[in-house]
Amino acid sequence: MIRALRRRLRGDRDAGISMVELLVTILITGIVMSIVAAMFINVAKVAANANGTNTRTSVAGNVMNEMSEVIRTAANNAIASSDDPDPALVSGTTATVTLYSYVDTSPTAPAPTKVTFRVDASGFVWEDRVAATASGSYWVFTGATTSRNLGGPVSTTGFLTYLDQDNAEVIPGSGGLSLTQRNSISSIKVTVTIANNPTLGSDPVVLVNTIGMPNLLLTSKDT
Repeated sequence: MIRALRRRLRGDRDAGISMVELLVTILITGIVMSIVAAMFINVAKVAANANGTNTRTSVAGNVMNEMSEVIRTAANNAIASSDDPDPALVSGTTATVTLYSYVDTSPTAPAPTKVTFRVDASGFVWEDRVAATASGSYWVFTGATTSRNLGGPVSTTGFLTYLDQDNAEVIPGSGGLSLTQRNSISSIKVTVTIANNPTLGSDPVVLVNTIGMPNLLLTSKDT
């Protein structure tokens, strides 16, 4: 076909191209364009998948870092009405936890903060903070609540797991952790799972961290 085209180009310029030659050229061009389009679509999918994974990893890391910082500095809170302090965990379910923490406190005048981590209906993790106010020799938490969205959406399945001194799981009841259970918790396992993108078919991002609370006043089972 190429030789025929050359002959026609060298000869009569008005001879043109036959219908068969035109159809073959269109067919070959279509095949080449299909291959190029498929390659472009695949590259675009890979790039979108990589960008999505990076975004989900950043969000999961942000949630995990903040929760780790707060939980690691959790501490019991002395109260005026009892000789026994309140446990560091104020309340806890599999999707929300409230605790007293010395996160971001001043080293010269340390004061606790009441912090809540919760997952809303859309799967986004929120952090609520209430700063401590001095009441005599004790701290109370009656001020305004400040909230911020840490990101998401995350799966609530396995989001929070509570562990005692023996690393055994403590399962919250229908109303959350009881007082006895809250006093027994020594660490919290946080599992941040951000679902994949069904369109791209990428795997979910999963971060797991068991966070100890070294500042707790725990009572040994043997005492």
